[in-house]
Amino acid sequence: MIAGGWFGAMEFARVVFYGRLGRQALAMFALEPQRWRGARVLDCPGGPGSLSALLRAEGLDVTAVDPLYALNEAELERRALSDLEAAMAQLAGDPAIRPDFDLAACRQEHLEALETFLADRRAHPERYVAASLPALPFTDRSFDLVLCGHLLFSYAPCSAGGLMREPGLDLAWHRRALAELLRLSRRAVRIYPAHTMERQARRHPYAEALLAELPAGWQGRFAATAYDQGHDGLTDVLDLEHTSA
Repeated sequence: MIAGGWFGAMEFARVVFYGRLGRQALAMFALEPQRWRGARVLDCPGGPGSLSALLRAEGLDVTAVDPLYALNEAELERRALSDLEAAMAQLAGDPAIRPDFDLAACRQEHLEALETFLADRRAHPERYVAASLPALPFTDRSFDLVLCGHLLFSYAPCSAGGLMREPGLDLAWHRRALAELLRLSRRAVRIYPAHTMERQARRHPYAEALLAELPAGWQGRFAATAYDQGHDGLTDVLDLEHTSA
């Protein structure tokens, strides 16, 4: 369920099963694991990434969720490799990509993330739950921290700064999805990216709208991250906190 892609020139008919290294995800979310040791964490969508394995090694109690976790290991690996190669092919032909962006290194990082993901899922199958937004099978306030990378805002329609062919995941879907993420969290929700998927990235209009509509008990801000997504402009995460936490 995790997205793959950098630029508005790229366009997808469905959400891509595309993972990242745990250290890349830490940069995306501006997350310091030592500050969250012992916390319950939800990674939604987890995709074929290695964030869960990294956080578990750092002493966090982490669960990942993705609809494709219903597949067996061989099918998961085939789907991840297929989506990776399709994304790499699009990137190689995209005139908007930065000339200094190393696609070969990028591909290798995704392969490393996939290998770690498969091993961790094998070791902790109960921590990889098959489900999808905007309805997840957990009780209210089940987690201290909820992380959502490369789904919200990324898979908005292209006309709204996302990667999806029209109609994409529209603003109404985003409202339902964010309400579900907030329902599950006791303390914080972080969503990356909060910017458009363009070479010269700007703040995503859906992110601005949702921040303005936060329910009582929540406050939020946009925060810059150190993650290099291969474009110029913003690299923002939307950082939401429960005011009573």
